[in-house]
Amino acid sequence: MAVVTDSLDRRSYLAVMLASATAGCSGWGDRMATPPPEPLTRGHIVAIGRDLETTTIEPTATETPVQDALDSVADSGGRIYLPPGIVRERGPVRPHRNTGIYGYGMNVSVLQITQPDTDGIRFDRSPRASRVQLDGFELRGPGQQSSSGVAIHFCDNGTDPVSDPADFYVGRLYCWAWNNSVYRVDEGVGPFQCRHDFLRMDECDAGDERALIEWRSSYGPANWFGTIVAYPSANVSGANSVLLHQRGGELTVGDITTGTTTGQLVDTQNGRLRVGRLHYEPTGQRTVPRSLVRIGPNGATRFDDVLIDSEAVRYVYKLGEGAGDAVLSGSVSGRGTIQRNTINVSGRLDPDRSSWYFGRSSDVDVTGSSETGSLRVLGSAGQGLG
Repeated sequence: MAVVTDSLDRRSYLAVMLASATAGCSGWGDRMATPPPEPLTRGHIVAIGRDLETTTIEPTATETPVQDALDSVADSGGRIYLPPGIVRERGPVRPHRNTGIYGYGMNVSVLQITQPDTDGIRFDRSPRASRVQLDGFELRGPGQQSSSGVAIHFCDNGTDPVSDPADFYVGRLYCWAWNNSVYRVDEGVGPFQCRHDFLRMDECDAGDERALIEWRSSYGPANWFGTIVAYPSANVSGANSVLLHQRGGELTVGDITTGTTTGQLVDTQNGRLRVGRLHYEPTGQRTVPRSLVRIGPNGATRFDDVLIDSEAVRYVYKLGEGAGDAVLSGSVSGRGTIQRNTINVSGRLDPDRSSWYFGRSSDVDVTGSSETGSLRVLGSAGQGLG
């Protein structure tokens, strides 16, 4: 393995920081606004730790160049910088506390996991790896026809029940060619105070899994997603991919935009979820989802806006047995088709936790036994008098 350790002068350090920050935070399809300094222009990985000490790694000299770079700053914390081009890693990459992986833009720097059935970024260390950052690069799977692990995977390591990863940060991350879930939180681990500015998933097939994003854990407070974009494939499973499967935790999402073979967007229970806008625009649906959003028991949910712009769903919202504390937008529009109605109440709702729908009573079909009247349809409530 070709590794060089030396000291980075302050001017070179600031050049690395400026170049990566400019590229990582710019728009989709961006180009580098600032040329990367040496040795990144030679295709090397640069790791910068305490006191500006650096480690330079030639990616083709080892099967694990990114992990080697992270290991070099494990004790002090620090950042590693991916060069423009493709860096190939056997995987998985297991971050340490206070470390970050930065690239020069989602169309410029690529980290590809080459081993089939292997996770991309795996959080399974003891103690947990908190304050980890990923920004400005593409995280690529082993291929569109290859079996893969999970792109970003929070694992229960069985040893840290009270130490959960905190303050995880995603800036602009592009996940491509994963035939599994893209983002998964296992039972027994609860990331908290995590921020994701922009997460895009293209040509990823989760048709054989629960969803592209799986929150299997029963806990994990104060986690935020700005924009989620998903254009999955069905090349391996032959099935639509669900976008979000949630069984706990506290999640806030600003905007969700989906296309291609996306099926149901949200399947939630036992957690807290707030979504600003759902934009649904699939093409070539394998099956029509029974609902765009399925709400189960013991959770609290809010949806502010829904746009169905192509294909079809039977219902927009489905409230199952024990559902409660749901606030549902009546502003559902778009060029797509709602085959049945806006809301389906399919079971007895929680009598102690009212849900609110900002629409008309004619928008609601009751196919189970609601009995409690705990879905409050506001209709024209508050309408001014002429």
